[in-house]
Order: sequence, then C-alpha cells, then structure tokens
Amino acid sequence: MQNRLKLNFDLETAAERAQFIQTYLVQFPDLTSSEASTIADYLLWGKDGSGAPIGKDTGLETRWTKTNEAESLDAVLENPAMSNAQLYTLNDAVVLKKNRDVFNREEARKEAPEFLRPTFEELWKTIDEIELEINFYEERIGKREKPPRDELVKRFTDEEVERIRARSQKLNQYGYLKLRHRIRELRTEQFTIRDSYRSTFNITQSIYAPKHRSFVFDCDVEVLPLGVKEGATGDIVFDINFDPRALDEEQLRLISRLVWKKKNCQKPKNEIFDFRDLEAVYQLYLFKEEFDERLEQVKLDHIVENNLRNLLDTLDFYEQMADLTDVQREILKLKEQKQKNADIAGYINKKYGKSYTANYISTIFKQKIIVKINEAAQLHQDTIENCFFEENFKKCGCCGRILLLDGRNWVKKTRSKDGFQSRCKRCERELRKKKKEDG
Repeated sequence: MQNRLKLNFDLETAAERAQFIQTYLVQFPDLTSSEASTIADYLLWGKDGSGAPIGKDTGLETRWTKTNEAESLDAVLENPAMSNAQLYTLNDAVVLKKNRDVFNREEARKEAPEFLRPTFEELWKTIDEIELEINFYEERIGKREKPPRDELVKRFTDEEVERIRARSQKLNQYGYLKLRHRIRELRTEQFTIRDSYRSTFNITQSIYAPKHRSFVFDCDVEVLPLGVKEGATGDIVFDINFDPRALDEEQLRLISRLVWKKKNCQKPKNEIFDFRDLEAVYQLYLFKEEFDERLEQVKLDHIVENNLRNLLDTLDFYEQMADLTDVQREILKLKEQKQKNADIAGYINKKYGKSYTANYISTIFKQKIIVKINEAAQLHQDTIENCFFEENFKKCGCCGRILLLDGRNWVKKTRSKDGFQSRCKRCERELRKKKKEDG
C-alpha cells in the first residue's frame, strides 16, 4: 500500500531501483501479496501499483512520462508504457492463435439433460429471430448483398418471416447495434448452458447432478480462499463489519495460521471448492435450489449436512459483500426463491422499466452476479491478509465501516493524502442515487 510502502520514484533506471529494493526490503520482511505486486511494478516499470506510470496526478515528479521519442531499444524497454505483450515474433502470433469453438445445436439436443432442452430451443428461437432481423436490415441498407440463407428462413412460417421483415423496416442504426450486441450475448449463453452440464463440479463427486443421480460430499474438502463461516476462526474472519484494530494477539495468530494453510493448499483440484471460481459457485447455486428437497431424498451424515450448510452460509456472506446493483440483488433474490426466468424478467421489467428477456436473466445471473461474488471472495482474501497492518485500512466518513485501502472499496482522489475519497464506493453510489431521485 502506498501509505506504507514509501518507494523512491526519483530513480530512473531499473538497475537503480533494484539496488534500492535490496536494502529497502529489510524494513518490510512481511509483505502482503498486494504489496509485493506493487514492488514488482515499481522494479519493472516505475509504477505506483495502480497500473499506471507515476505522473502529475500523483503529485510526484518523474521524467518517465515525457513524450520524447525513444532513441534506442533500451529506451523503449525502459518506458513504463511499454508492455511485454507487444514483444512477440511472427511465430509467436501463430502460436497464440486459438481455434474458434463452434456451437453445434444437434450435439446439444443429444447431450443436454432433458430439463435443459426447452431452454435451448427458446434460446435458439430468439437468436434466429434476431439474426433474421439483422439480415433484413443489412440487406435494406446495402450492407448485405445476398438475401438471408434459406436454412435460417425455413425455421419460420411465412407469417413470422413477414413480421420480422416489417420489424426490420422500423429499425435504425442504434437499434441495429443493440441487436448485434444482444445476439453476441445470447450466443455466449449457449456455451454457458452447455458448460453447465458438460463440466462436472467435484467435491469428491458432483455436488450437483440431475435428479436421477446421487451426490457425495467429502468432509475433507478444502474451501478457498478462507474456509467457511463457522468455528472460532470463521467467526472472526467472516464478520461483515471486520475491524483489524479490534483483533488481539491470539486472534491474529489464528488468522495467520489460516491464511498460511489456505495459500499453501496442496490438495488436487477435485478436492477443492473455491469461491473465486465462477463455475464452482454457479454449480453451488444449482445445488442450493434443491438442497432441502435433496435432504429429504438422501440421508446424510450429520457432519456432512452441517458442512453443506456452512458452505451455503459462506455463500450468503459473499452475496452480502458483493458489489451488486439493486436490479442484480433483486434478480438473485428471485432466483433463490426458485422463480422462473420468464417471471423474473416480467417483474424486473415492470418495476425498473427494463426490457429483459428470460434468457438475458440467465446471462445476468451467471456472467455478472456470480462474477461479482467471485470478486468479493478475492477482496475478502486481500482484506484478511492485510489485517496485520492497521495502516492499510480506512474508516468511511459516512457509514463508519473499516475497509481496506483499495480501489475496489474507495473512489480514487489524487489530491487526498492516501489517494482516496473520504466516503467508500457504496456510500458514494447511494449519495449519487439520492441526488438523482431528488432531481
């Protein structure tokens, strides 16, 4: 953190910075992962840890931000704006090329579980309609020379084709671009649904499976990044109002052992559950929908049942911690109440003035809500790893929460002493929302 790592940004070359760091590290033998990353940026590019070269916005003078043309390869490499990603040969470019994964509908019809097939058919119908409407529009404006392919047109009745054609006549450039964006999202969703049944979620066996299959939960599963919300350590670590200043020596020792154990976990992947893993959390939600029903169908060991409940309690914790919008929280709440996507879309559209489809609700759930839960788990890990350094935290002047000094919690303000505003992001967002409502 900048308030603890007072690096010398007056040094111009990597060699000078390396020599400086050799003696400097003696002062900080217990670096956190984020501080180590900051020092790595400093050594290589002279960066302040925010991902940008030091310049006027930080209040520190530097000669690295000058726009003079580089006179040599060494000068180019020394430039903090230079990225290693730019250094590859023609052969490297060939190696980096990836084959495009083509979605096969016939394979999906054969492989997909029976309960997912109607979802696929509804999704494909929407994709085909949008594609045909785009084709008609592009033909009308001269962007497309050939008419829509026969295979696509034959998927609709003559009345449906004419209805879609009439809709395309009212389309403008803005609407056209929205449709292009929408069809990309829907095509991505095909792969999302396919991956949900192709990839297995293992704890020792799948925690989620179609109803005709059984599932097994192993008590020795390692839960990352910081275990589950239970026991002495769990009660400390999973506190939504975590305050490092309130920790005593014994609690710090417990946390230190926990962090060390989790960061050095050597278990195979199928014996690990990671809340930072999108697919793992997605499968946990699928399991959560049927948890109580499954408890009635399958007799579980008392310890196993408690572990499952602790896992779900931990998921609830990360839900609270996640930076979700009001709409996203509403969708998540309705999903957990086992509402159908079509019903959720109707409710959200009416309440918030949206135009979401049932398929888009599924996209929001997996690609936005769960991703934010993954990010919350990562922020939680970073917060706990920094709890030994009180100077790396700050109290919000509005809500009073003690939060890690990090761009994920705070809005940046270059003129501030610590580089952030006095209000946290959540309070800042609430303030903007209130001003907008007051008009």
